[in-house]
Amino acid sequence: MNSLTCNYVPRLDGAPAAELGRLFPEPSITAPLLSLLQESGIDGFNLSSIVVLKDGAPVLFLPLFETRFDLSAFAEGWLKKSLKLAGRLIPSVFRPRVLGVGLVEGEWSEIGIDPQIDEGTLDAASTMALSALQTLAAELNSDVVVLYNFNQYGGLPGEAFKIFNKAHYRPSARLLINFSSMEEYLGRLSRAARKDLRRKMRVAAEVRIIRSRTISPFLDGIYKLYLKTVERSPMALGAHNRLFFEKICETIPGAEYTLYFVREELVAFNLLVVKQQKMVDIYFCMDHELGRKYNLYVLSWLENIRTCVERKIPLYHAGQGTEKTKAHLGATFIPSFILFKHRRPLFDRLLVGQPAMIAKVLHLLGYWPAGVS
Repeated sequence: MNSLTCNYVPRLDGAPAAELGRLFPEPSITAPLLSLLQESGIDGFNLSSIVVLKDGAPVLFLPLFETRFDLSAFAEGWLKKSLKLAGRLIPSVFRPRVLGVGLVEGEWSEIGIDPQIDEGTLDAASTMALSALQTLAAELNSDVVVLYNFNQYGGLPGEAFKIFNKAHYRPSARLLINFSSMEEYLGRLSRAARKDLRRKMRVAAEVRIIRSRTISPFLDGIYKLYLKTVERSPMALGAHNRLFFEKICETIPGAEYTLYFVREELVAFNLLVVKQQKMVDIYFCMDHELGRKYNLYVLSWLENIRTCVERKIPLYHAGQGTEKTKAHLGATFIPSFILFKHRRPLFDRLLVGQPAMIAKVLHLLGYWPAGVS
């Protein structure tokens, strides 16, 4: 008989570092990211975890977050005022308390699983963890339980799909580096894409690029660009503190910054995790006006592809958002999804029964891409 126990830990890194590394093995960056997020925090979020142990050793790990999801924060004008009023009248729908499984950072969310666990123990541990999750949601008076930003690689147990409702989410872009030169990469793009890139790269000579893991001289500028990007973003779920950007290169192996300067002014940065197995794009933030003038997103994309080619890195994970641009540049996409359950059955049925309407509302808010429902 499996001697399983389940603990709620009021920390995101709810197990020793060595155990987290075992549950989230390389090339995943989740283990060190959990520790960094616990140290730096995210404004508006409480972070914690559920850990299932067998004979005292962790075998299953759920990273958790708690927050208020205020729909009015993603709107402007009359719609913002209407949603604020609706949030006061029906807070469980328009300003719900959310208990989430997963991370609002990184490539995608994943569950930590002991790689040596047998199927029977994993099933029992999953049942125990999901039961603990629902008990915790009741104790916290959570309106919605969400398993946020998962995909086929996230390790979710099959039982979760029976308990929760599923909705599609923004896909994650990736590019296989199965070419040996930039010329070969460009040759695979459409004629229109090549013409567009040539036009946009005419100003590239005016941009100076620095790659660095030592960013203390640039930290003020980096954080300022990040905050401005968060203000413009319809997808921002809370904001990182400055400590996150200060400590990430110390905490996460392979983390580095690519800095973009115009006339000696820092106008953009790209935060990456670069390993031999893959490159992961964490953040790209830029001055809106100058970034568009100098086509810095496209320049950063080409710089990342060039780095992968030079270092013989076989895979570039380009993250979520700007799907049209990334497809134009040759990316393919990994489908993502959210599992959710509202504590009020009526609202739960509404969310499940009217996916097209919900998608239109979220797209109007700028939170959901067109065509995703």
